[in-house]
Amino acid sequence: MRKSFALGLGLTAALVATAALARPPGPDEIGEFYFYYDAAGNVVGQAELSCAGVYSESGVRTAKYSSGHMTCPPPRD
Repeated sequence: MRKSFALGLGLTAALVATAALARPPGPDEIGEFYFYYDAAGNVVGQAELSCAGVYSESGVRTAKYSSGHMTCPPPRD
């Protein structure tokens, strides 16, 4: 009983760790954006880091994605 519980707990921990590592990339630079697609090529999610540095995300992240950069105005002094 103890062995099977420990094995189950270990497998669950491995699954959670794998799922966390398998997350598709997202924006990490100012002005960067991502679109995520399903198998049919439909947009199912998006994420962006705006020129003002505000992060927003909607929908779901998938393994199929495209990314780009916005044209941000220069900072004002």
